[in-house]
Amino acid sequence: MATRATLPPGGSTIDVTTLADPDAGWVNRRVYVERDIYELELERVFARGWLYLCHVSQLGEPGDYVTTFMGEDPVIVVRGADGIVRAFLNACRHRGMRVCRAEEGNTSFFRCPYHAWTYSNEGELRGVPKYRLAYEGVMQREDWGLVPVAKLADYQGLVFATWDRQAPDLLDYLGDFTFYLDLGFGRDPQGVEILSGAHKWAIDANWKHPSENFACDMYHGLGAHLRPAELGLMTQFADEGYEVSAGVGYIGHEITRPVSEDGDGDETLHGYWSMPNPYTYVLKEQRKAVAAKHDEQVARLVPSGHASIFPNFSFLDLENLRLVRVQQPLGPDRVMIHQWCCVDASLDPELKQVLRRQYELAFGPTGLLEQDDGENWRECQEGMRGWIGRRLDSNMDLGRGRERPASEILGDKFPGRGGGIWSEANQRQFFRHWMAFMGSDGWDELRGRLTEVSH
Repeated sequence: MATRATLPPGGSTIDVTTLADPDAGWVNRRVYVERDIYELELERVFARGWLYLCHVSQLGEPGDYVTTFMGEDPVIVVRGADGIVRAFLNACRHRGMRVCRAEEGNTSFFRCPYHAWTYSNEGELRGVPKYRLAYEGVMQREDWGLVPVAKLADYQGLVFATWDRQAPDLLDYLGDFTFYLDLGFGRDPQGVEILSGAHKWAIDANWKHPSENFACDMYHGLGAHLRPAELGLMTQFADEGYEVSAGVGYIGHEITRPVSEDGDGDETLHGYWSMPNPYTYVLKEQRKAVAAKHDEQVARLVPSGHASIFPNFSFLDLENLRLVRVQQPLGPDRVMIHQWCCVDASLDPELKQVLRRQYELAFGPTGLLEQDDGENWRECQEGMRGWIGRRLDSNMDLGRGRERPASEILGDKFPGRGGGIWSEANQRQFFRHWMAFMGSDGWDELRGRLTEVSH
């Protein structure tokens, strides 16, 4: 008996071309509200795309595991006794109960609390109560192991998986965005690590609100985040910066150039943060190393800023904090944020804790900025859920028509296309990817559409 999930055939009657036209700068608000559109997303986006699961630093020893979600499906990611990392649907093959309810830990087995079916940390069904009395000769245990994902791979320690056996390899899926992932996660000789303990909180909003925001919406900072600037924790936003998309990823950053004491202008590592920060000195050394490996143009992208990978993985790499996060869908009008503090692995332990505290101050669930964002996304959902509100279009015109190759914005080595800091180029690209997934019945068709969108 096959243990892999069989994906349903296509055949949806939803015409996605009526829901968005990124080239014309609009998205219909039904995409954030209606249940049938959301159900199609679970089938065509979350059951087919490559989804972020965890970082390898969370699975250092055999038996280490974390639990997460792929769409609405609960998943266990575990390093088996043989040292191999695997991911399984977190559901007993007997009645479907989750076999692991902890967020992280170490174990040699997973035992279902309902009827005590027991699985090894490599997914094999090992223990079945009353097996010889009631099952022997009827059921073959080797056919009833935990259901594995179709494909699993990692890049720069970031572990992704897909339920679709027809999906391209992870490197093909990421495309040119690996250039930006290398700068964000590969500049420390030891890579990065996730500090133990996840922040998780739910917001009454569609999953796409935070996902497209983290594709680098600098525009909202002018209205949503004024209070930290008034408190002296942030500088006012400057008019220089960029939004760039490459492959299935999006990245963006603000650039500020304060005048030093000797009167010389110099691009700062502080960005829009004004808080004192010992991490600045580490970043300066990392910039030197990146410049020696590449050139000064590439070194300017350290730290790399706000970024996302379609559909729902995001990371933040700033001068005072780093994080990775996933926007897990819980329905058309509810999302669960899973977020971890991320640090360079080679840092002094005391500095790692400094970065953790700065992360909690700004982007923890009660942080200065995160509270602003969550409330805004909830109110967006309220404004578009009614009979009239859902029939309107959202404007995505900012910077439209001004996109150009990233090589013209940042330098000749940079892949992708983008616009200036006041642009929704990445949000429009997000919905081009969304439409490619939603309008394709399978990967044969989807490959061509993604290639067209990415170039």
